[in-house]
Amino acid sequence: MRPHYLAFRRTLPGGMIVFVSLEIDTEGVVHGMLQVERRVDPARQLFDTAPVVARASGANKDEVLKRLRALAENDAELARDLGAWEAAHPSSRRPSERYQP
Repeated sequence: MRPHYLAFRRTLPGGMIVFVSLEIDTEGVVHGMLQVERRVDPARQLFDTAPVVARASGANKDEVLKRLRALAENDAELARDLGAWEAAHPSSRRPSERYQP
């Protein structure tokens, strides 16, 4: 696969960033992923990649970007999908615990 490229980026309240990246495989199929960088969890920022909350594939970049961008621009759906990701990948930091470098 060719390296992915950033196709869409949006800053959310609270310091989170949503981005969609795309890549094309050797058969010409476009694969996209929607990730959310959560600045509220510094331990994950140090070594982990941003959570992938959605993926899509299709025949062309416009089709894939359209599907993932619709989710990236829908705050309610994005919160639901990020919540599901966080439930499946709990943080080691307690909810009330402040980050201490």
